[in-house]
Order: sequence, then C-alpha cells, then structure tokens
Amino acid sequence: MTRYQVKLLRPGVSFTKPVYIDPTNMLAAANVIVTQSDLDRLNKWKIEEVLSAGEPVYASKKDEAEFMDGQQKLDIENLKKDLKNLIKMKSSFNGLVASTETILKNFYERINSNNNPQPNEVRSKAEEITNLVTDNPLMVIFVAEYIVETNVYKHVIACSMYAARLGVALDFSRPKIVELVFAILLMDVGMLKVPQPILDKAEKLNETELQIIHAHPVHGYQMLTQIAKIKNTIASVALQHQEHFDGSGYPRKIKGAEMSEYTRVASIIDSFCAIISRKPYRKNRLPYDAMKELLTLGIYRYDPVYLKTFLDSHAIYPLGSIVELSDGTTGMVVYAVKGKPMRPVIWILRDAKNQRPAKVEFAHLLYAADKFISKAKYPEDVGLNLDLEYEQLLKQIG
Repeated sequence: MTRYQVKLLRPGVSFTKPVYIDPTNMLAAANVIVTQSDLDRLNKWKIEEVLSAGEPVYASKKDEAEFMDGQQKLDIENLKKDLKNLIKMKSSFNGLVASTETILKNFYERINSNNNPQPNEVRSKAEEITNLVTDNPLMVIFVAEYIVETNVYKHVIACSMYAARLGVALDFSRPKIVELVFAILLMDVGMLKVPQPILDKAEKLNETELQIIHAHPVHGYQMLTQIAKIKNTIASVALQHQEHFDGSGYPRKIKGAEMSEYTRVASIIDSFCAIISRKPYRKNRLPYDAMKELLTLGIYRYDPVYLKTFLDSHAIYPLGSIVELSDGTTGMVVYAVKGKPMRPVIWILRDAKNQRPAKVEFAHLLYAADKFISKAKYPEDVGLNLDLEYEQLLKQIG
C-alpha cells in the first residue's frame, strides 16, 4: 500500500480503494469522501500518514494540483534522505557480498567433494541479506554494478538480493523471504559439475555441451538432498529454477502450479541477472534490455502475477539504470512508482551540457509530463564513475 501524508489531504478527497490509519483500522471505504472532521480527528491523534492501495480522487483541480505539488516535494525530500543513508551503507553492501562469496565458495566446494558442507553458515548469510535488503529497499541499486563481472557465486548472491526485494513486494513474511534467499544462494551448486572450458566457451555450445549444462539442476538437487541433507522445499529450487511457466524449460518440463512459489521467483530473477551479466560470448546488457526481454517472454515463461510484481517494484528501467531524458540530461533511476513503470524518479547526474549539477536534482517523472526517458545507457559511455557520484551526492546533501 502507498503512504499518503495527512497534511497534504483536503476535505472531499476519496480513494479508489479503502484508506487505512494502520493495516487493521480503516479510515474510509473505497470511493467514500474524506471529510474535514476525519482530517481533524487524524490531526488530533497525531497521525501523519494514511495507507491505501488505491489512487486519490480529488474534489477539484486546485486540490489535485496542490496535492501533487506537495507530494512531489515530499517524495524528493524523503528520497534524498534514503539515498544519503544508502550511500553511507555501500561499505556494508561490499562487506556482505565479499563475506558471502567466501562462505558460498567454501560450501559449494565442500559439497562437491562430499566433505562435510555447513549449510547453516549459508543460512546465516541469507538472514543478513534479507535484513539488509528488506530494511533498505534501494540497496538493489548497487547490485547491477556488482554483477557485471560475474561467476557462479556472484550470480546467486545478486539473484538473492533481487529475490528478497521481490519477496517483500509479494508480501512474503520475513521468515519466508529468508528461506527464499537461502534457496537461491544454493540453487546453482550443480554448476560445479560443469567443466570450466564449457563455461568459458565463447562459441555456441554443441549438443553434448548443452546436455551437460542442462544436467546441472539435477546434480544440484542430488547434492543438496543427499550430501547436505537440505529439505525439499529449499532443494527443489535448485532442481526447478530453469523450468518455465509454460513447460518449455528443463530438466523435467514442469509448468504452472507444478512450480513452487520460490521457483517462480527464482526463474524470473535468474533470467534477469543472467542477461545483465557479462558472458564469454557477449558484453553485459543493460537492465532495461533485460526487463524488455522478460516482458517479451513473460506471457509464456514466467508466472504473470510474479512478473508484474517484479515490474512494479523495479520499473521498465530498473533501479540503478543510467538513462538519458528527453531534455538531454542524464541520470540514474532511483525510485519506481508502483503502477507507473515508465515514470520513475531520476537522480540527475549530468545536465544537457554533460556537466554535473551544482546541487542535487531529481526528475520526478510522475509529475513532469513534459519529460520522458529517451534511452538507457552504460555508465562508461557517459564517463560516469558511480563511486565518485555517490561521494559527490553526500557532499551536496551535507
């Protein structure tokens, strides 16, 4: 549900879905007008926000304009605070992914050699990842940059972070998100059975090599259940993550409801991360290209509800994407507006003359009808060093 500031509401506004004071107490039913006495009561109780899954319907154009102006300013002020906190936590992100890579490498190698693997260490990392991402939803901004140069460990770590965010958007409980993240961290253990020359091959794989690749889910499932004694709920993600919703995947060609909830998440995230990673046979592709490909294939390969939720929480130009706007400015997508995938919030990094703005600027495309995203870009194509941009933002915000 979306939070709406009480101070921005005016008597006569209604919402297309019920409005709540908190998740269990309703203020007004769908399409019922909020009165002055309702607002007075909220102010008396010192309630600053209300919640609704619907859209506000205003009593007049003047009220609508005032609300939109106030909401835009409030969104941007909150976003400045969130970005400031996020950038200060970049070292926490770097430390967590580095330590998780170490733990995963140890677990994968031990299970591959049947040498007393310790899954509880991986589960502890799943809890840390869940806490970091669910408490800091913008953390996935760092993931696209992290996964460009990838290996099996980086891949599943990046997948786990996107999965945690999607789990939140799907209203999974925190224990359920931890279990999902744990399953995804383990899902590619079967790749250790694939010879490195096949993984490094820049040419098209032959039929024999494809068969070896297609066997990795079965190998992974067997390793997890027989050696590490992982329960089926978790291990089945290793077995099923290459399956498709229409039955066109592998190894068993299951479909629809035969796929577990966790697998339906994993299949989307695994594809997305694979597309934005550099491969021996191609450079990394833009997150926008990955989202387009998912949407093109989505009606066949992926659970449509889960895919739409992924889109709503990341936008067509996913968080962290570098984009050029119609006015010639360049920026980073830092906030996705639910239900408005083409109208995210952009942190402006360069003006139309390719100069860094003197102060922090944002383009809230939901409220800027005269602007739109014209294309996505690679950071290096516009000379951006993102770590320097983060440092500059902290200096400008203060």
